[in-house]
Amino acid sequence: MSISEIFEGLTTVGLFISVILVFIELRRNGTSTRLNNNLIFTERHFNFRNLTINKDTADVIVRGRKGLDKLDEAEKLLFANYLLNTAQTASVMLLAGEGQLASTEVVKLQAARIIKDEWDTIGGREYWEQIKNDAPVVPHVRTGIAQVLD
Repeated sequence: MSISEIFEGLTTVGLFISVILVFIELRRNGTSTRLNNNLIFTERHFNFRNLTINKDTADVIVRGRKGLDKLDEAEKLLFANYLLNTAQTASVMLLAGEGQLASTEVVKLQAARIIKDEWDTIGGREYWEQIKNDAPVVPHVRTGIAQVLD
């Protein structure tokens, strides 16, 4: 056996080990990303729910659900941002679901429920009518809102 054959054999073994190590690292990164997406969803979900701890904010949300005409301009802004935040939070859950932390079907149902709970109100529907042709959200969030309200 010549030195070049030994070198080729060692190169092949080294390359094989490198591929295995890259695979292990990619798998570990995927797990980390899925966990991070889940944590982001949980944090966002609790943050927007915690807005209602403040009675004044809760009052705006309750009146906004009854119709935008129940709100002054500043309250409409607060209510609009609240609605947009709920839809964005649902989208984070969708991204977490793509990481297989939950089945895709469960994630889609839960995301739709979050959007429905907050947007399927008189005020939510009125706001959607105002923005749906140029909604300030990413495409999959727009689709989620549209599917729930249309």
